[in-house]
Amino acid sequence: MFGVADAEKVFNTYGWANSIAEGRADFAAISKLQTGALLEQSRARHERKNAHAIVRDGDIDFTRSVFVIPTVREQPGYPRSFVVFSKDDGQVEDRATAVHYFVQAAAGGPWKAAATSWVNGDPVVQGAVTPREHPYEQHNVEVREKEIAAPVTGVAGAGVLSARAGTDRKACGRYADYMSFTAPQGEPKSEHFVPGGLTSGVVDRYNERDKQVEGKVRHEFGYKAAGGELPVVRLASGASLVTCTYVVTERLAAKQGTAWFFFTSDTDSDRLLGGGSKHWRAVERRWAVTAVIEVPEQGPADVVAVNSRGAELLSARRIPE
Repeated sequence: MFGVADAEKVFNTYGWANSIAEGRADFAAISKLQTGALLEQSRARHERKNAHAIVRDGDIDFTRSVFVIPTVREQPGYPRSFVVFSKDDGQVEDRATAVHYFVQAAAGGPWKAAATSWVNGDPVVQGAVTPREHPYEQHNVEVREKEIAAPVTGVAGAGVLSARAGTDRKACGRYADYMSFTAPQGEPKSEHFVPGGLTSGVVDRYNERDKQVEGKVRHEFGYKAAGGELPVVRLASGASLVTCTYVVTERLAAKQGTAWFFFTSDTDSDRLLGGGSKHWRAVERRWAVTAVIEVPEQGPADVVAVNSRGAELLSARRIPE
């Protein structure tokens, strides 16, 4: 039976092996350690020759790990998975908690990391010194101030996954619908999500894109789920923690009366389009976004972490007008 010692071995092995592979920009090695949306992000960095553009897991040692391992009854077949909540060893007193999802596709197959994110896992401590930078900021992740409740880890074979996982996962589709629109037509209010910086605030931010370049470029956003379903963790509060991975397609087009637009020279978008800060009429960019959503037993959900502000650029290409 797969237990905590097995999961800890997988997690620790992934940590050092991924660090070596990322340090060498060795995508062949990375592909043996990652899968799903996480692998696609690494592939994009590798193809851009920009493997060191952001801080990656390989730059951090994790400690104080809590393992959420589903029972055989909860996952009777394959793929199987488990989740790890852990601390940055260099900032163990920080409220930030890393979340890693691991998946085994078939019996005897390798365990691979499928997704990562961050949440605030501890309450605010009065009088505590605020760090200059939280670990999640290094990863371009925005995190809700209020902490999540502790994950249920299981006692005497009790389940650790949400019994309503199928319903909980619908939050991923609802968030995709919420974030898919042409700026400035995004509607910040939603019956499915509480207002806040990672919900209505993201809609407002996307709407602001319409004012960029003197309002001469149209921005259209389309969220689509990618990377496969991840386990839905049961929290002590009765809520569920759902992690959703998306490919976001952003279409930019010159508005009527605008001849062209361009991207700043030597940016990732410019390089993917051939460099030289060329002139464009219409461009499509694809981004990888991960959102972590807290779904209560009743009422609207809340987003506890999202990296839309610092999303990984997957591709950029010219498209017909």
